[in-house]
Amino acid sequence: MCSPQVRHVLKGVNFQAKPWEILAIMGPSGAGKSSLLEILSGKLTPQSASIFVNQKPIDKARFKKISGYVTQKDTLFPLLTVEETLMFSAKLRLRLPQSQLSSKVKSLIQELGLSHVAAARVGDDRVRGISGGERRRVSIGVDVIHDPKVLILDEPTSGLDSTSALTDH
Repeated sequence: MCSPQVRHVLKGVNFQAKPWEILAIMGPSGAGKSSLLEILSGKLTPQSASIFVNQKPIDKARFKKISGYVTQKDTLFPLLTVEETLMFSAKLRLRLPQSQLSSKVKSLIQELGLSHVAAARVGDDRVRGISGGERRRVSIGVDVIHDPKVLILDEPTSGLDSTSALTDH
């Protein structure tokens, strides 16, 4: 029996994700879905766990380099434009000359369907900016700019209306 101050959010969790597979984790509120993703992304350290990548114990530093983690809540700079936001992320994550960085950012903006808002401020609750769906795609772009082998998305459609959640662009 657990002591009252210890609350096990995750216990006996076991799963396997295969290459090129999309894996969805579903469950009721408070079931530990976000906690599990935060552990996998290295943001939280579990009390005890065995995490393996390609049948080897996880190397947290290496996994952080090859993965991207998009949190539930968008954490973007509201006064930067979409293009500036993605360029900032590219400069932090990639060691490329400016011309290649620009080319990569422009290509990603097009791929994410954000060309029409590339020069618009991201915005937030206080600063008028792009729509919630566009903001969500910028958040994803920030984490896919370095072409991660693993992409972890925590509630990618959270806060979107049903049309925005279903629309490709």
